Amino acid sequence: MNRSRILFFLLSLAVLLPIVSGTLSRAATDQPADDDALSKHLSVFSEVMSLIRRAYVEETSIDELLAGGLDGATDALDPLSTFVPADSIEAFEEVRQIGRNHSGLTVGKERGIAFVIAVDTGSPGEEAGLEAGDILAEIDGRSTRGIPLWELQSVLAQEPGTELSLEILRRGQSKELALQLQTYQFSESIVEDHEGLAVLRLGRIGEDTVEEVREALGSLTRSGQDKLLIDLRGLAGGSSEAAYSIAGLFASGELGRLQGAEGAEVRFEGLQALPWSGDTVVLVNAGTQGPAEILAAVLRQQSGARLVGQRSFGLAGHQSLVPLSDGSGVLLTDAYYTGPDGEPISSSLVPDVVVRQRPGTVSEEEVEIEDLTLQRGLEVLLEAEAPIEEVA
Repeated sequence: MNRSRILFFLLSLAVLLPIVSGTLSRAATDQPADDDALSKHLSVFSEVMSLIRRAYVEETSIDELLAGGLDGATDALDPLSTFVPADSIEAFEEVRQIGRNHSGLTVGKERGIAFVIAVDTGSPGEEAGLEAGDILAEIDGRSTRGIPLWELQSVLAQEPGTELSLEILRRGQSKELALQLQTYQFSESIVEDHEGLAVLRLGRIGEDTVEEVREALGSLTRSGQDKLLIDLRGLAGGSSEAAYSIAGLFASGELGRLQGAEGAEVRFEGLQALPWSGDTVVLVNAGTQGPAEILAAVLRQQSGARLVGQRSFGLAGHQSLVPLSDGSGVLLTDAYYTGPDGEPISSSLVPDVVVRQRPGTVSEEEVEIEDLTLQRGLEVLLEAEAPIEEVA
């Protein structure tokens, strides 16, 4: 890592730590502004709990009801927030370190429904046949509706060699798949030639990716290439700081910020000497999440890149596990990342050119949408002033 990158990360860390710690401290200790409103809601909650215990047709457990209520509260925040019980906090810390390294799956939960956000290339999840957007209906015969997100992530972070039987729902059809957890190597960034145009596919967004992209851009520039298509489809998770560093290879000036709930922020700046100044098109889809969304937003706003494909996932946030008084914790989004315009990336990025699936059979669509998006991206790259349009 060169001195400029070391300095960048150290400065970011120095500013980030007090902001995040301050926000979490206030979150854990501050009283709500409207205590009366909170008391009314708690009174209704208590009334509902009492009614369920008295009148529900089957005997209920107060512990299970409370756990379900807390899980539902975080489920209402965003698909990646979750409540973790006290007796599972220590194990969950280890699960967070493992992440998707044994499955290749980024998963979320919304309105009680567990689903796949993205699948890493070359991962056990891809080998099992899982795709972004799949609903995880059952794992080893157990319905996922009753499995909180923290536990679902724990199941997918078990020891390599563990075999899981899955029932998924894909476009209304049920499928049974077998997933064997294994460690795997993240794909490296590669440059491919398509019809004389360069296509850069990122395997992940981490510190090493910055140098991979820098070298690729330098090689393209030396070869006289002035057009580049960047494929961010299905790319979820990774390092947000690295995403800004990669964006700094394309644009200078302010690239974005990390904004907390209390208004505190960290700013990210681009480099002055840019390795790339050619035309750029970026491919995105529903599996483009987090750092990849940051990169796409900065490239569009600061370097004039065109986005092609489908709407992105819509969540680029900083998450922290906040401890509670009883030893439990809440993993929640405590700050959002932004593009150069200062707007938080808390909703989907809408492409400049939206590529839609054409009518046909399910099997035809599965192949067609990927090829059609790539083809349309290459066409837009060749068009100097392509109008914004939708592909039906």
